[in-house]
Amino acid sequence: MEYVPTIGLEIHCELKTASKMFCSCPNRPDAGAPNTNVCPVCLGHPGTLPVANREAIRLTRLVGLALDSRILEHSKFDRKNYFYPDLPKGYQISQYDQPLCSGGSLEISDGGKPKKIGITRVHLEEDTGKLMHSDDKDHSLVDFNRGGVPLMELVTEPDIENADQAREFVKELQLILRHLGASDADMEKGQLRVEVNISLGRIAPDGKKILGTKVEIKNLNSLKAVEGSVACEIGRQTARIKNGKKVVQETRGWNEFIGQTFSQREKEEAFDYRYFPEPDIPPLAISPGEIEKLKAAVGELPAKKRFRLTEQYGLDAAIVEIFVVNRDLGEYFEKIASELEEWANVKEGDCENSEDQRCRLARLCANYLTTDVLGALAGKSFCEKEFPVSPENFAEFICLIYKGEITSKIAKQVLAEMMKTGNDPSAIITQKGLSQISGKKEIAVIVEGVMARNEKAVADYRAGKQNAFQFLIGQVLAATQGRANPDILKEALLEKLGEVKE
Repeated sequence: MEYVPTIGLEIHCELKTASKMFCSCPNRPDAGAPNTNVCPVCLGHPGTLPVANREAIRLTRLVGLALDSRILEHSKFDRKNYFYPDLPKGYQISQYDQPLCSGGSLEISDGGKPKKIGITRVHLEEDTGKLMHSDDKDHSLVDFNRGGVPLMELVTEPDIENADQAREFVKELQLILRHLGASDADMEKGQLRVEVNISLGRIAPDGKKILGTKVEIKNLNSLKAVEGSVACEIGRQTARIKNGKKVVQETRGWNEFIGQTFSQREKEEAFDYRYFPEPDIPPLAISPGEIEKLKAAVGELPAKKRFRLTEQYGLDAAIVEIFVVNRDLGEYFEKIASELEEWANVKEGDCENSEDQRCRLARLCANYLTTDVLGALAGKSFCEKEFPVSPENFAEFICLIYKGEITSKIAKQVLAEMMKTGNDPSAIITQKGLSQISGKKEIAVIVEGVMARNEKAVADYRAGKQNAFQFLIGQVLAATQGRANPDILKEALLEKLGEVKE
């Protein structure tokens, strides 16, 4: 029989709000000393009353709309009862049978082919505190600064089939969350946490699918951990089944250092959380008209942006992905492209040439942004507010290169100065004496001098060694500090070498 993985994800995301979910404490789980960002409400003191965070509700619905979920016109909060040291009330305010969002899907790339992953629900709850265990396991410390932070939970259908798909789903969801401004979704900071439910079933000879025993992998905090744990668990369960052993229903953790999952506790039955409606928070309602207004705030999602950038500017997939992931850089590129488009407009009736020129300018701009600019930032994220070069000046810079008024070598010097001072490129070229040498007579004189100093290279070229020609080109460029017009330089050198041959 063939073994077939069945995988579903539960993803928790801390929302980007000013205050916590049910109180006015600032939403800063990592700020200050432990247990200082707290109040009687988020500590669950008797007699306190929670008030739901309007912005957290709005953001959750916004995420639901981005995922084609149905926004329930009537929803409510529920009490999820369980006892754990990081839960001071003895229950968590969550949602059960009437969540904010129901159903939906997210399309991912599966080896270049589209695959749609179904979504069961998207609901809202409060985060718990944070436990820190001592090395000797003698005691644990709890920090409630995170307790009460708005926490969105997304549950997928068991449509995921392998580790790559699991990773791609989380990665695409992370992009959407950042695009909407719902969360920074930084997995290293615990803002996005993933749990995997995985079982290994079989396809019987008659074609029917026989489901296996479900295993849960908890608290995965990186894309690498999601991919690695799923791949490892598929291998572990396959080996057990082939060796005649049973797969035990349990909760497992992930050890990234050794690349293995490990048993945390057996889980034979689902815990009875004794859900019941939260009595201190009234039910929530939203009208169809309000839902329509909210849809307008979703904007262009990453998948549509990928398609549009490719079609509109003819960019490579790798560059498009950089602009999608780094939204600020992508928006900066499009501002420059708009300036370039105005410059590229030619006389009416030559639309085909104009379109070709526009795409070539856009690709040239994209290459400089993703190589030279990002390279100069040395790993730091691009932020337009902190970047000294205006889109107009960058567009002028690209035009100077495109028109051949500066060489690529000079372009690097000009860009470096632009990023340092914010000045426009033309002013920098004038101030630094970087203007291109385009006079035929001037270049011819320089070529003669280079040939006189490199007689062996001239002789090699005459003997048929083509590399000698490139060497001489390099020597002329060095003599002019890269300012010689490449086309005129090549023409002058060929003429002078022709005179030598004669």
